[in-house]
Amino acid sequence: MKPSQSFVSLFLLGTLAAAGACAEGSTSTATDLVEPKQSKEPTEPADESVTLPPGDDGDSTDDDDTSSSGGSNSKPDGGSSGKPDGGSSSSGSSGTPDAGSCAKVPPSNVCGLAPQCGCASNQTCDVTDKTNGAVSCILAGGGPQGSLCTTSSQCAVGLTCAYGACRPHCETENSACTGAGLGICGQYYDPPGTAVPNAKVCTITCDLRNPSAACGSNTCIWDGSVKATDCDAAGTKALYDTCTKYNDCKPGLACAYNPLWGYECERWCRVGTNSDCGLLERCVDVYGADAPMQGGTKLGHCQ
Repeated sequence: MKPSQSFVSLFLLGTLAAAGACAEGSTSTATDLVEPKQSKEPTEPADESVTLPPGDDGDSTDDDDTSSSGGSNSKPDGGSSGKPDGGSSSSGSSGTPDAGSCAKVPPSNVCGLAPQCGCASNQTCDVTDKTNGAVSCILAGGGPQGSLCTTSSQCAVGLTCAYGACRPHCETENSACTGAGLGICGQYYDPPGTAVPNAKVCTITCDLRNPSAACGSNTCIWDGSVKATDCDAAGTKALYDTCTKYNDCKPGLACAYNPLWGYECERWCRVGTNSDCGLLERCVDVYGADAPMQGGTKLGHCQ
């Protein structure tokens, strides 16, 4: 319930209480807004320092037609936001294996993404041409997994910038990533709705109610498309502000549909635990069977 409504007449409070009771248990339109990564707005690399790997096995640099590594995040189809994959080696690793075992990625065949290989110890193999999936070695930064980024050169060795957060590449879509704190491997989309060739990235497991532990200054979102949490660039909308996208809101909030006020930024809460919410609010199950779980308890929103 919006704070501004707390000063209305007693008869309106009665009306709101009845409406809140009706809203509890609603599973209708919350996911109509929170869309999957496939149609999310861009927030990835834009201009990267692209370098070739140390003289390796004589691969020609002429066929490395890479220039843009600008990236972003986006999500389509009613759901929320997220990304999957895994497989035999689902989370991209940041070491440099023996040259003979490096699975280089075409069409440039410069280096390998998952596991990372073929680059110098201070470089990351990354997709630097989003039109054809060509890869190059870029100079890495210091950003840890989950941290805010706008370009992969801000991320630590072995990590790429996708959906506003540093994360590893992975190999097999819809499989579990194997690294610490990672979730599911999924196709990377940038711009919204457009799959980037060769680019699959891991979701990052995070706490929806307290994102900072895994996501730093980013927020933690629920990706209903893959049923996983993920670190994502946070918005600026405050509690009860009107919102239009799944990541419009500040960390710890989500854009959800309220039957009284429409789409607004709302707190996460444990369904059945109204003490997580404010005065005259209840923790409403807005996601139904697709709801995230925390410690065996379903999460919803304070309404």
